[in-house]
This record gives sequence, C-alpha cells and structure tokens, in this order.
Amino acid sequence: FASERLRAVICNSRMVAGEIRRRFAVREDRLHLIYNGVDLEAFHPRLRDQHRRAVRAKLGIAESEMIYLLVGSGFERKGVAQLLEALARLRGARLAIVGADRRTDALRRRADALGLGGRVVFAGPQREVRPWYGAADCFVLPTLYDPFPNAALEAMASGLPVITSSSCGAAEFIVEGDNGFVCDALDVAALADRMGSIDPASARTMGERARAGVAGLGIAALAERLRALYASVANPPG
Repeated sequence: FASERLRAVICNSRMVAGEIRRRFAVREDRLHLIYNGVDLEAFHPRLRDQHRRAVRAKLGIAESEMIYLLVGSGFERKGVAQLLEALARLRGARLAIVGADRRTDALRRRADALGLGGRVVFAGPQREVRPWYGAADCFVLPTLYDPFPNAALEAMASGLPVITSSSCGAAEFIVEGDNGFVCDALDVAALADRMGSIDPASARTMGERARAGVAGLGIAALAERLRALYASVANPPG
C-alpha cells in the first residue's frame, strides 16, 4: 500500500475501503469500490419453486416451517456458535448450516446441549448449494468479519432476506426491516430478536426487496467495472 507504484486498490465494500483508508492512509482517488458479482440467473427466486419441496421432504421439514440458512466454512469466524445460541431462544424454527469446519462435531454437541436436537442440520460442504437457498426462508450470517461474502449476495439474489453483522461488508446492502437486519456479531439477544421478527410470509416479501437490492450486481456489470478500471490504469490521463 505504501509503494509509489501503487495505482489502484479494488475494494469490494465500503467497509473495506474505510479500513484501508484508515490503516494505510491510501489516497481516496486510489480506492475503487467494485462489488462482487453474482450470476443473477443461476441465483434466482425461482429456486424456491424448483427445490423447496424436495429438499424439505428429504429433511422431514414441512413447507410451512421456518428455515434459516447459513452458508460458509470456518464456523468460528462465521458466527455459528452465536447463531446456535440465538436459535435456542426461538420456538420451532429450523437451521441449516452448509459448509465445512473441523469443529463441526463440537458444535453439534453444543446444539444438543442447547436442546436444539433435530432443529439443526449440519449439511457439510455441498457441491451444489442452490437447492439450499431454494429451501430456506432467511439467510443468517452473524460473522465476526467478512469483507463481502459471496454467500450473502447469492442469498439476496435468490430472494432471501439477510440477517448479518455490522462487521460484514454486505451490511451496506441491508435496509433495516425492509430486506433484512444488521446487528452486532456478538449480540445474541439482538440476533434472536431479528430472527424472531421474520416468519415465512414476511420473508417472501423481504426477499423480493433483497433481490431488487442486488439487481445491479450481475457478472456483466462486474466485468465492465473491472474493464473500465484496468483501462484507466493502463492509459492514465495526461
């Protein structure tokens, strides 16, 4: 960051741009905000119609039951422990966790100790994650730190409201109470409150707004923003 040869820094969220500005005193004109892109056709609200019934039937979960979803590996940083604590404060809701972590067995025991029993599905890593977006009602990621997780972007594109933490770059796309919620990563009470305020019916309405909120973040738009930046660096004015 201190090199005289530095021409540009790509930041994938305002949170990251602010951190680089504060920590390394990088000039504002060298910080370029370019969000991650998502395949808006592959991750689409139609996944609900395609997968909801089948995935839930396989899990023995009724279509009327509330399912929260977390996708990501490295469970400590993703906030799985806090999420389990929050779920234990709710009645009846289910949680599906897709991803890998060496502490999975310990977290499974923790879920049992909290009385969650069969309410939590540790699905492990999945080659194809789209059916899980289709089966879920709400995406939850109380991450301790995440510059801009693709999973949150995929969830919103798939028509899911998102509950995440203030230490997540994707939080800037959340309109409180409209397409999701933002709370402190370690505030279990607040997390449980936000989770409990969403039911399957309101989740669909909020999910529609979530989809609209990321409609401009398609792959083509990402490619064009990168192309424009590379061109400006390769051919500076003057």
